[in-house]
Amino acid sequence: MKRKPLAITAAALASALLAACGGGSDDTPAPEPTPTSAFTKSASWKFVLPDSGGSVCYDFDAGAEVAGCAGSAWDVKVTSGGRSATLWTNSGTSGPGKGGAFGGPFDHTWTALSVWKDATIDPVDGALPDAVYFKDSVHGAFTGGNAIASAAFEYDLKGDHQLYPNYRVFLVTSDSSSADATGTPAAPVYALQVTGYYGGPTGVASGYVSLRWVDRADPANVRTATVDARSDTDWAYLDLQSGTITSASGPWHIAFNRYNIKLNGGDSGSGKVAGFVGKTPAGFYGADGQPVVERFASAKPADTLADLTAADIAVPAAANKWVADSFHSLLGPDYRGAYPNPLDFGWYSYYPTEAGATAVGLHQHMLKPNPEAATLVRSGEGNSYARMHVTDIAYAPADPPYAGAQTWTIAFDVQPPK
Repeated sequence: MKRKPLAITAAALASALLAACGGGSDDTPAPEPTPTSAFTKSASWKFVLPDSGGSVCYDFDAGAEVAGCAGSAWDVKVTSGGRSATLWTNSGTSGPGKGGAFGGPFDHTWTALSVWKDATIDPVDGALPDAVYFKDSVHGAFTGGNAIASAAFEYDLKGDHQLYPNYRVFLVTSDSSSADATGTPAAPVYALQVTGYYGGPTGVASGYVSLRWVDRADPANVRTATVDARSDTDWAYLDLQSGTITSASGPWHIAFNRYNIKLNGGDSGSGKVAGFVGKTPAGFYGADGQPVVERFASAKPADTLADLTAADIAVPAAANKWVADSFHSLLGPDYRGAYPNPLDFGWYSYYPTEAGATAVGLHQHMLKPNPEAATLVRSGEGNSYARMHVTDIAYAPADPPYAGAQTWTIAFDVQPPK
């Protein structure tokens, strides 16, 4: 975030006015009152990690587990991977709630977050918009590393809160499992560009996603569609073969929800559709990877039509390079590190070798919590918050030691509903 000027408090302003008028008998301004922390409760969740595939859920407002992870009352879910775990919020693809995780999520340590007085006010940058608490979502070929996690759009390039398409060419195969060792599928492969986000009766309403595509076996036949993706809860489904809007139960390749895009494969659907970023038109991004605002502002769909059938579109080099959708939460980041070194999963580190594990008092294949790794989460009801960190992972005696049942402890400082 850009740093904004510190806000002038009412007390500081009154003191400055008094000094300017010569009022008061003491030149020393009165100290500002210390803000009261909105984090008024603490909770500690201690649980045994279930068998692989099992989940447990916790309501930090009530300080209790929620049986079956039902409803919108639970706030944090832990899903077992057998010897590891993934965390989720009650939002988006993970639950019916209004939860979310603070962007990052490990940009701030537990020590740093402990001085925050309110989960909606950054001590430096001031009030935070709701959008900084990200819902759990789909990650795939259309997921990017920008502020809106989109590979097809950029946002707010001119301070106008508008979405701008970058005209990237995405490859979409209807059956990635048919790809041979060179990455070439036997099934149809489409080249696709997203070309806009505004339309409807007024021509400027948001949520009308326009796109064009070709079957790579018939590149001269460019097809177009505009999809009404305005719903905040439902998806709009498109079959690229027929070019028609369908439904979740019908044949479909790609679906849209606002600026979010998913494919019918992996975690998102019963199909075998997968994607790949094939080409970014020249001039849209600088050498530093940042958007070139002037290029985005002047771009028109006709300018980049040739990229849709260009000879230099990159293709997957192997069958496993096609990207299928997977569910993702900011509470479950990709690990950092490489074997034989410890692997950092944010909340904990995994020790793949006996030597590395022994150095920290563990056995091979065990996990060690990272208590300074922390984040903020919004509750499933959407009206309360908590800062959280994993404080302990204990193993029951077993042979081998890493096979022992794990007992986790997650600590929360809770900001109840106002």
